[in-house]
Formats: sequence, C-alpha cells, structure tokens
Amino acid sequence: MIRMLTSKWLLAGCLLMLGTGCSLSNDLMTRLVSKKSPREVCRVAVLPFENQTRNLEAATLAYRIFYGELIATDLVDIVPEGDVRLFLLRNRLRSGPVLNANHFEDLARNLGVDAVVTGTLVEVGMDSRSGGESVPFVALQLDLYDVQSGHRLLSSFHRRWGDDYRRTMHFGVVRTLSGVVTHVSKEILEDWEDKGVGDCKR
Repeated sequence: MIRMLTSKWLLAGCLLMLGTGCSLSNDLMTRLVSKKSPREVCRVAVLPFENQTRNLEAATLAYRIFYGELIATDLVDIVPEGDVRLFLLRNRLRSGPVLNANHFEDLARNLGVDAVVTGTLVEVGMDSRSGGESVPFVALQLDLYDVQSGHRLLSSFHRRWGDDYRRTMHFGVVRTLSGVVTHVSKEILEDWEDKGVGDCKR
C-alpha cells in the first residue's frame, strides 16, 4: 500500500516535469567509508558479483552489464576480465570473494590497480501491478576498495523497479531485467563520478 502511494506521488511529480524529463534517485545510497579520497582511483579491477538471489544467471548478467557501463564512462582504466580471472584462479577464489591483505597486495603488484570493485546482487524478480502489469526489479550493492589499505572507499546500494521510469501512461517503463540493471549501473556510476572517482584522469 505504501509502495503504491509512493509510486502515485512520483508519477504525479514526473507528469509535472514532462518538459524536462523525470530523473529519480530513490533508493540510491552511497557512503564515503574511508578518509582517503576516491579521487586517487585511476585503475580498477572488477570482480565477479556475488549472487544472493535464486536466479542463477542474474549475477553474471549484472556483472557484465556493469562492466560494460564502466568501460563506457571512461572514468577509470579497467583491468581486462581475463587478468581478473587469472587472479581469482591463482588465489583459489570464487565470485563474491572475501579479500585479505595478501589478495590486495597481489592486485596491486600484478595488476597495477588502485582499487577493486566488488558487487552483490541482493534482489531480482518481477512485481505485479494493477491491471496485470509485471515489472522487473533489481537491488545491487557495490563496494570500491583501496588496494593499499584494504579499506572500502565507497559503498553503494541501489534498488529500482522498471516502472520507476514511467512518464505518462506506459511510456518509459523498463520491461526487462537487463534494462533495469543498466539503469542501476549508470546511476551508481554517475554518483561515483560526483564523488570524485576518475578525477585523476581529467
């Protein structure tokens, strides 16, 4: 009931802003965890995402979409996926690994990275709406770790539904899981850029 009322208010607000579009930022929370600035991050490795859902393929999908969106931003230099796979194999790690000091040292020494991105797909599925409409939803947790200290620099949690992007009638509703993941990834990366990630390349 609360979700339905909230959606109606958001929709009303969007209808008032049709001339300029509707940009929503609900459920995006980013914390600056460390005293060290993320502005020093120039090269990163992205590890395969952990999956906390029952959809066995969804975490891999989310990882690949986020990886592609990160490349598209040109915010940072990115370690090739093959090199990351070799790091995981060398350290006998699976997706969603818990990294220790030796792992961070390995990343810095052999891959020349400043930071590593880890991700967790927290929720994924379809929600029913009135009139029999179904919309996908995604919740994603992303963390950026400094390899020198092993401490988190940034921690972001973002949740979206496909109809968060509705403008009028059914226009703008995202119907696919990949589409929602793409929006979530872009919005997190825009937030990271605002926090200073990638400044060393400018």
